[in-house]
Amino acid sequence: MENKLQSEAKQQANMHSCKLLLNTYIRELAYKMQDDIQINATTKMFRVSFRVSDVIVNGRLSYYSAIGEHEYDTIQNLSGQTVYVQDLVRWIIRELSTEGSEGVISQEEEEEEEEEVHDDLVRDFAEKVDNSLANLTLFIQKAGAFEMHDYCTSEQSLLYGHPFHPFPKNSRGFTEQDVLRYSPELRNAFPLCYIAVRKDVYREEWVDDHHQIEWHDSVGQQLAQVVESSSELYGVLPVHPWQYKHILGIAEVQSYIRERKIVLLGSFGPLAYPTSSVRTVYVPDMNCNIKLSLHMQITNMIRTNSAEQMRRTLDASRYLDQHDCFEQDEHTHIAYETGVTTCHFADEGLTSLFTVAYRPIEFDPTCTFVVSSLVEAPLPGMPSRLMRMLGGGRVEAEQWLSRYLQLSLLPLVRAGGERGIHFEAHLQNTLVTLQEGWPVAFIVRDLEGVSVDIEHVNSAELDRSELLFYPRDKAWARTSYYFIVNHLGSLIHALARDVGVQEEHFWKMVREVLEEELKRTGNAYVQHLIEADAFMAKQNLVSCLRGISQTPNYVPVQNVMNRVLNRIGVKK
Repeated sequence: MENKLQSEAKQQANMHSCKLLLNTYIRELAYKMQDDIQINATTKMFRVSFRVSDVIVNGRLSYYSAIGEHEYDTIQNLSGQTVYVQDLVRWIIRELSTEGSEGVISQEEEEEEEEEVHDDLVRDFAEKVDNSLANLTLFIQKAGAFEMHDYCTSEQSLLYGHPFHPFPKNSRGFTEQDVLRYSPELRNAFPLCYIAVRKDVYREEWVDDHHQIEWHDSVGQQLAQVVESSSELYGVLPVHPWQYKHILGIAEVQSYIRERKIVLLGSFGPLAYPTSSVRTVYVPDMNCNIKLSLHMQITNMIRTNSAEQMRRTLDASRYLDQHDCFEQDEHTHIAYETGVTTCHFADEGLTSLFTVAYRPIEFDPTCTFVVSSLVEAPLPGMPSRLMRMLGGGRVEAEQWLSRYLQLSLLPLVRAGGERGIHFEAHLQNTLVTLQEGWPVAFIVRDLEGVSVDIEHVNSAELDRSELLFYPRDKAWARTSYYFIVNHLGSLIHALARDVGVQEEHFWKMVREVLEEELKRTGNAYVQHLIEADAFMAKQNLVSCLRGISQTPNYVPVQNVMNRVLNRIGVKK
């Protein structure tokens, strides 16, 4: 039975991973490879030519997506053979590697250096896809049947991850045992490790004195037992168990331990539940999320907390609190990071290994859910968890979305247009509180991604928090991509697919809500959302292959609300 389940999981993981690669490749490259990438929305047939490899991949869609999140019945070559992930990776790499300055490799580089860089990037990319595939296979096999019923289980139900990333479940740095022990998808929980940090190298900053974290009683007891009468000389830092082992292998850390600047307290205390980001944990006994540092790759990034990231986070918390951007929207909230603590080293990179941020829970964890987990299906081919929860059809989906837009879309565009405040409000960064399945509150979190339109900022604020401020077009692009394309794009895709209508049906609802808001307020940002021909979306595949994930390229994605406009015969 186990072998059969594993075999089915492998097939499902392969199909899903091929879907990700194809959808990402199509979104990022179709605009300049129109002859090689063809999708027919009417017949639902697709054809992708990889000229360098002399291969054509074709098949039939089970659902054509206006936003590009297509679902596939078959993915095969011209001989009718099933395509596997490793083949698709090889063909994509070959295709992009010959594109010259617009592809993976810059022609300006020297020949030998180019070869070396190219080989490293290609090997790295392929290994991450393999890692993501292996993890996804494991998650489908072991976690597909898990139920989601509250905040904690929703954090641990994101099995598939980003729908436009080539390896969303990559966790390279974890061994197989680490994956089994620390992955949120497998419903893990564990006590954290703790270290005592002597006050001369301990650093802390809190948004205000009222928001300092109170440690669980066991932390103070352990500190007193280990350092005895010197407790007042130390601050305490929580550390992920994997990170605890990692930092012990660093010479500078061992030097701090010998000097008793760091005292190891060990593993103990209340259980911490890894959340959808893997390195952030939820500690119910402290009613808090803790954003830990983890020196390993989750998707394509090393997940440590740099000084700049933490500065942005705290500045954003203060700015948002001072400007109360949702004061007119009583059901829309912000999950604030209230403080940051760390152990200081001369090397900022070492300091980032210890830096953590604290995010108290101020919502009801019994009925609040991560939106990305609601949008996902528990297994490929099944309806989304949201539609399973609603237990209905198109009318219920329309009513749910209508209520949700009032709590999410409208407050966000008001904050953007009236106050110049924009969030990275993608699906994984947002929560919704439900009553009997219906949305009653919307919460935005992870404030590192906040940006503010510089035209709304006075000179005193500009001097105090310069990392937050951007030109208007860049600030507007933040909400346009993260909420409109990423968030609403995938939410509407799930609703439309599950009730058997085209996505334009629900985008028409979004447009009507925005048009009504524009009439009422004259909000310039709302007008931009309605009239824009396209929004810019991350080129995750190309950026990963070029090794520029920290500063990714972007590609235009058609504004589906304009497609709706054209279909109903209205002139702009």
